[in-house]
Amino acid sequence: MTGGRSIVAEPLAPSMHDACRRWADRPAVTANGTTTTFGELGRGVARLAASYRRLGIGPGDRVVCQLPNSVEHVMAVNAAWAAGAVHVGTDSDLTGPELAWLADHTGAAAVVLRPDLRAADPLAPARHVAAASPGTRIIVHPDPTGGMGGGPAPRSWHRLDELLAGPDELDDWAPPHGPADTGHLLLTSGTTGRPKAVMETLPACWAKMQFFADAFAPGPDDVHLLYLPMAHVFGLRLAMLALLSGGRLVLTERFSPAGALRLIGQEAVTVLPGMPAHFTLLLDAFDPEAHRAGSLRWAISAASSFPRPLLDRLDEHFSVDLLYVYGCSENFTVLTTDRDDVRQGSVGRAVFRGPAGTPPDGRVAVFGPGGTTPLPAGTVGEIAFGAASPVRYWRAPDAATDGWYRTGDLGRVDPDGRVYIVGRLKELVNRGGLHVSPAEVETAVRLHPGVADSAVVATPDPVLGEAVCACVVAAAGGAPTLAELRDFLAPVLARHKLPDELCLVEAIPRTKIGKVDRPALQATVLGTGQARQRLRPGG
Repeated sequence: MTGGRSIVAEPLAPSMHDACRRWADRPAVTANGTTTTFGELGRGVARLAASYRRLGIGPGDRVVCQLPNSVEHVMAVNAAWAAGAVHVGTDSDLTGPELAWLADHTGAAAVVLRPDLRAADPLAPARHVAAASPGTRIIVHPDPTGGMGGGPAPRSWHRLDELLAGPDELDDWAPPHGPADTGHLLLTSGTTGRPKAVMETLPACWAKMQFFADAFAPGPDDVHLLYLPMAHVFGLRLAMLALLSGGRLVLTERFSPAGALRLIGQEAVTVLPGMPAHFTLLLDAFDPEAHRAGSLRWAISAASSFPRPLLDRLDEHFSVDLLYVYGCSENFTVLTTDRDDVRQGSVGRAVFRGPAGTPPDGRVAVFGPGGTTPLPAGTVGEIAFGAASPVRYWRAPDAATDGWYRTGDLGRVDPDGRVYIVGRLKELVNRGGLHVSPAEVETAVRLHPGVADSAVVATPDPVLGEAVCACVVAAAGGAPTLAELRDFLAPVLARHKLPDELCLVEAIPRTKIGKVDRPALQATVLGTGQARQRLRPGG
């Protein structure tokens, strides 16, 4: 296991064009049982980019990609860049109105999507876009069986498979973007409203991928399994990084413990990204007699805290080094490969600097409410990253105009620059005027042997205003009672942070990148009459 050892990484290929020429005969992407070589990947990108140009899609145009993880998704991203366009990735299950809003908001020149054959009208999202934005080209990718569903598509729409088989190839499809041109729009999570779209240049994107590569040195012999959605920035960076280092990318559309464990053994996976919830499920399902995991070299995680017991299980069964990442779509990131840092609860140090003229600038600090001066080391406050230039949003005001980008996350920074996350400002439970961080409580709750998973939400209380409700998924031996849980937590949490209520649930709802979906969980707890153990009011 690494203890913060020095790692020397090779520079990533400067473009996908270069990677596809350099490793033309090597396998690049495995998806749905089929492997595509770098040469085949390059020809697909060149043909699709030529088709885009033929359709009038060129420099600065936005192309919304609503494809699941697939080799076509990889091709679509790079074809947009090759044509000089702006890639906009989004979830493959957006509804018609949601997709139509995004196409309108970004002024999309084209939307690339795959019909959901499980829906009553698989082409409904495309019809919504066509009705709301008549000038947007609709490009439909048939499902793996070649089906479109939903009746005949209008003749003005295009089939992605036909564009990928076009007669022309763009000769030199290294991205023609200038160093200050927007290469893609990164959508924020949008769990509390419409997502914002962060404008990022390709040099900034490559710098961030190189930052990751410097931490764990991926190379041509690595096999990367990716079930995290490429529609999100973390999944996209990891997918591109795998290929730009000459490795093989194994893609799957959805996560399942059984499916992931099968692919790890079958494909000799060496790099395994996932959120703590994914690793918990994988380890719960892991059978040393039935599963082969000896090829694994690195685990990469993000999004929520990595509990010590989970780290111990990872060491015992997978024997991998761990890269832990904390960041946001706005391009601010810290990371660590130091086991001691992770065991202490740190998410890393701010050592990444963006390209000249772009955030971040390598600083990290915490601020009090409305404060303009960083708080002393060890003090809890809102985490902020230095940003000499502002974060740019599409059709929204810039952020970080005072030289700092405030994340909305609560945390502290120790004297050595290690960052510790406490929770989210907007998620604090206001318990009788005392603020409680759900993330802090649920991290402690997960240490109870009767708890398989947990999350904390606020519930109404006639005396306190808001109560602390611990939602718990029971472990195999059964969940604790509220009284037992409070006794267990009393040595590590202040009294006002102890759960006032206990709600047993079958599963904790999470976003596609593994974060607790608190609005959905709160709606479940409050809206379905879910039984809850509770203290007497004001207890």
